[in-house]
Amino acid sequence: MRVAILVTHLLGTGHLARAAQLGDALVAAGHEALVISGGGDAPNAAPRSAKLLPLPPLRADGPEFKAILAADGGVADAAYLEARIDAVRGAIAGFVPDVLITELYPFGRRKLRAEFLAAIEAARGARSGALIYTSIRDILQLPRKEGRKAEAEARFAEFYDGALFHGDSGLIGMGVSWELESPPLNPPPAGGERVLQVPPVFETGYIGSAEVPAGAGTDGSGEIIVAAGGGAVGDAIFEACIGAAQGGARRWRILVGGGDREERIAGFGQRAQGAAVVVEGVRSDFRALLSRCEAAVLQCGYNTAMDVVATGARVVFCPFEGAGGETEQLTRAAAFAGRFGSRVVRERDLSAEAVEAALGAVLAVPKPHYGSIALDGAARSVAVLERAYADRFGA
Repeated sequence: MRVAILVTHLLGTGHLARAAQLGDALVAAGHEALVISGGGDAPNAAPRSAKLLPLPPLRADGPEFKAILAADGGVADAAYLEARIDAVRGAIAGFVPDVLITELYPFGRRKLRAEFLAAIEAARGARSGALIYTSIRDILQLPRKEGRKAEAEARFAEFYDGALFHGDSGLIGMGVSWELESPPLNPPPAGGERVLQVPPVFETGYIGSAEVPAGAGTDGSGEIIVAAGGGAVGDAIFEACIGAAQGGARRWRILVGGGDREERIAGFGQRAQGAAVVVEGVRSDFRALLSRCEAAVLQCGYNTAMDVVATGARVVFCPFEGAGGETEQLTRAAAFAGRFGSRVVRERDLSAEAVEAALGAVLAVPKPHYGSIALDGAARSVAVLERAYADRFGA
């Protein structure tokens, strides 16, 4: 089975990481996988065994996604986007996939719909009966503009054979963020309105790894580990934690990411003087730190949540919300709080006092047991695709 996965990460790397893990799982099962990546270079999230084909990269101009930028930092123009579409067509035609997976689209990435639709057309042109699936995380962001939800569902019904839902309805069902409806065909045929059949949604469970490398040394032992995305939102979390550390007996370790991390590390280190705080860059042994820590203060992206599940850490979540009303991380953090006793400090309430109070609450109860959350979603996704392939092609 030959599977192509088309993915574009515009801000963080979570989308690519899930696509890469799915691609690697396909290779481990004896299949060929090609990950076509339209975001920037992200070696830590790239596939290890699946083939990786980069497109001319795009990135968002910030957490509000007001503009999409090209490699040179300018707004991506029509010629740049057309070059990407041509590259997608060429990649699909050359690989001839039995299965095409579009990551997030049509439930997101609407601005890139032309290249996703071009990929679908190319896949079905290269391989008669090619299967088309979408790969979606546990929580989707509903479109804010009227009619966009129905448009996405119509695309799903018209072009797709199914969806791989990388979540667990025991924690967060797809309907929590996006309730699917059967869209009418528009315009309806002459014989009257025909309702398109909604393709099946397969719940795969979460895509992650339960592996926790031991790592060298004892860093993290008895500490409060703090990590967040780069930029102003992450900085606000770091500032609050430095304030909470002042005069306290706990030892804190703040991990700073982003391209300008060195300058920011110096600034935070200056402000943390006199407190038991280590400020350093993000580390490859992050999971080892989490597994040894007393507690952690984190955002609540998909991969971060899986790190928490794998390591069993106590956690205070400070989910990203942004001025645009992002709900993904807040919804996930609330679900973890309800099920596992973690605490949530919202952006609007972020302060040293709020962080200290939330930490006191999570440290006052036994460590959570996350054993009910399976992390084998990649392997289960492969099994879904294998069954669909056998049904379609009889092999």
